Amino acid sequence: GHVSDGVVVSTLSAFSLELTVPGSVTPCAGTTVVAVAPTHRRQGFLRQLMMRHLEDVRDRGEAIAALWASESEIYGRFGYGRATRSAEISIKHRSPALSRHAPQPVPVRLVDPDEARALVPSYHDRVRSGQPGMFKRSEAWWEHRIFSDLPSRRRGYTAARWAVVDGSQGIEGYARYRVKGVPSEDNHPASEMVIWELFADSPEGWAGLWSYLLNHDLVREFTARLRPVDDPIFDLLAGPRRAQLKVNDGIWVRLVDVPAALESRSYQSDFTGVFTVHDPVGMSGGSYELQASPEGATCRSTNASGDIMIDIEDLGSIYFGEPSLRRLARAGRVDGDPAVLKAADQAFGWEPRPWCPEVF
Repeated sequence: GHVSDGVVVSTLSAFSLELTVPGSVTPCAGTTVVAVAPTHRRQGFLRQLMMRHLEDVRDRGEAIAALWASESEIYGRFGYGRATRSAEISIKHRSPALSRHAPQPVPVRLVDPDEARALVPSYHDRVRSGQPGMFKRSEAWWEHRIFSDLPSRRRGYTAARWAVVDGSQGIEGYARYRVKGVPSEDNHPASEMVIWELFADSPEGWAGLWSYLLNHDLVREFTARLRPVDDPIFDLLAGPRRAQLKVNDGIWVRLVDVPAALESRSYQSDFTGVFTVHDPVGMSGGSYELQASPEGATCRSTNASGDIMIDIEDLGSIYFGEPSLRRLARAGRVDGDPAVLKAADQAFGWEPRPWCPEVF
C-alpha cells in the first residue's frame, strides 16, 4: 500500500490460493483488499499497486491471478476478465412441490458444528478438486471464515445450521444455512432462510437437501447465495418459475504467464492456433501458439500471425471453461475466422461449468 503523512491511503493484498482449473489445480494469487482513500483518488495509486502486485505474482511463479470485483468496471483495464457467473436464487413459495421427474429424496441429518468440523472439510476438498473456480480452504480459512460464528457477525440470523447426506464413505452432500425472524402480516410467526453452501454428489442428494430446506415450517422466503446459474433446483421443482434467478459476475481472472496458464489446464478437444494477445498494461501481450488436446497442451511465444486476436481480459474470461469467443466476436471484442473461433470454443469448454461459491 501507500502511506501519506503517517496515514495508510491505499491497500492491496493477496491470498496464495490453490485454484481448480479445467482438469487440474494450479497456484493462483487471490487479489483482495484493494482500496484507495477518497482523499487520494485519481492520483495513480491503484495503477501502481496493481502493477506491483502483478509483478509479484509473476515473480512467485503463479501463472494466474483472480479476484471478486467490488465494481465491475474497474479490473478489465488491468487485464482481469469475467470468468464465472454467480447467481442468487430466491424462492418465496412455501414448500414448493418437486417435479414428477425428481428422484426420491435421500434422508438428511442435522449435525452440530463439532461434527461438521469432522465431516465437511474433507468432503469439500473432494468437491473443489473437480470444480473449476473453486479453491482449497486452509485450516485457518475453515476456522476463521467458515466455523467462526460470532453473534456480532450474524446480522440477526441464527447460528449456522449444518445438514448432511450420509453415504457409505462419509457424507455425500451438505448444506450450511441460517434463519431469521421477520415481521408477520397475519399474526403468525414468519422467517426467512439464507443458504450459504449447498453441495451434493447425486440427484437423490440434491433432491434430499433442497427438499429438506424448502419444507421448513414458517419460512416464507428462501435465498440461496453464490449459486451456479445451472443449479439443480431448476430441474427439481415442478414449477421452476418459483425459483427466481439474479445473475451477477463471479470471479475475474488475469493470465500473468500466458504459456504456463494455458499449459496448466486441460482441453476437451484438439485445437492448434495462434492467439495474438493485447495487454492494456503491457505485461503479457504477444503472440502465442497453442497446441491443445485432451492429452495435454503446449504453448510458446511465436512471431506467426494470429489466428485469433484477443485482449488479455477476454482470454481470462474463457480460461475456466466458459467458452464465449464467438459471442465476443459478435460484439467486436475478438477477431478471427469463425471456424477457428468455433474450434477454440469447443476446446476451451468444460463440464462442469466454472463456478466459484465463495468470495475472497
